[in-house]
Amino acid sequence: MMMENAEEIYKRNYNYIKVLIRVSFSLGVNLTAPSKIKDALKLISVILSVTSLLSMYGHCCYLMRHLDRMPLIAEAVFTALQILMAAIKLIYFFFTHRTFYRLLDQTLTHEIIRKMEILQQDFPINRQLKKEIDDIMNAVWRNIRRILLFYFFCCVGIIANYFFTALFQNLYHHLKQTPNYEFILPVPSQYPFWEKKGMAFPYYHLQMYVTGSALYVSGLGAVSFEGVFMVLCQHAVGLVKVHNLLVLRATSAQIPVERRLEYLRYTIFNYQRINKYMHEIQTIFRHISLSQFILSLIVIGFVLFEINYGLGSNIIIFIRLIMYISASITQITIYCYHGQALTTVNEKIPLAYYNCNWYGENKTFKQLIMMMIMRTNKEFYLEVSWFTLMNLATLISLIKASVSYYLLLQHFQEN
Repeated sequence: MMMENAEEIYKRNYNYIKVLIRVSFSLGVNLTAPSKIKDALKLISVILSVTSLLSMYGHCCYLMRHLDRMPLIAEAVFTALQILMAAIKLIYFFFTHRTFYRLLDQTLTHEIIRKMEILQQDFPINRQLKKEIDDIMNAVWRNIRRILLFYFFCCVGIIANYFFTALFQNLYHHLKQTPNYEFILPVPSQYPFWEKKGMAFPYYHLQMYVTGSALYVSGLGAVSFEGVFMVLCQHAVGLVKVHNLLVLRATSAQIPVERRLEYLRYTIFNYQRINKYMHEIQTIFRHISLSQFILSLIVIGFVLFEINYGLGSNIIIFIRLIMYISASITQITIYCYHGQALTTVNEKIPLAYYNCNWYGENKTFKQLIMMMIMRTNKEFYLEVSWFTLMNLATLISLIKASVSYYLLLQHFQEN
């Protein structure tokens, strides 16, 4: 891999995440090299964002009509919140897509690895290092593909369930000419000013378009946004593993004694690039992720509450809610899991410096080792604004809090 140029590396890695790129295109988000044609896709993004926000009116009308029916309120609330989250992310994409493109391009081309001075020099250990680095990065990209495809099919399954259930049920009753039939929409919504029009054109079709578009954005918007986050974090984890490998090989017998100090300095230069890359990930996701965490906290509680009713009343509703809660938990799990992965792998950096055979090297080499141990001993973690951290402890706390919401809602229902 390391002998390939940037274009060849890009093409191979692109194949691992082409689902993500295509989903983003369908939302009007261009994550590839900018061009006039691709930039025109912004119009799609604007239309979908506006449509998603307009669908909130239908949710509000539905909630006002069913205030006395808690299960219906629960489903309407968690679908509305999911659509709202996706619309916020799509708007954020609209203003920051060039930054996302730059980071993703840097990832797909292995820019930081290709800039490593060590591999550009004639160190005897280079052949071994190239093989070991290839093994690390190949494992990273395979893992990216597995997680991305799982999340994609999970979200698509939910979208298909909601949309086609409504579509086929309406079509069936329309063809059968069921008397006094009230059609259903893909998401719990009602538009009073069109209610008496029934399934007449274009009123029914406009309602299906608005709610269907909102549903589409809520599902694939999550795949696009969380997918980019996952790719960047997984790559960052791979880069830190590569750095730790370089550190451990700094005192290898394959490196001449007189060149080990030069090798170590190159390793430190590479760490600076990796550290900058990780902080860029932190910057672009730090505040926008807060909306996901807060809304997911509410959503999971409502879904748990709704499952309590769906299990006994309708198996289709129960299956739908199981898929929905899986997607909601997966969303915050993606943030917390990858945040924890970055924290854990960064904790191993000072250990890597300490565990190399530095005690047999010269004074300058030892001073650099000591400096890097002190510098890297500070914990690195991804933050959710000023609210909390992205780690497994936060994930467990959110799930506990959601269960508490569920118990509270159940208590209100019983009373």
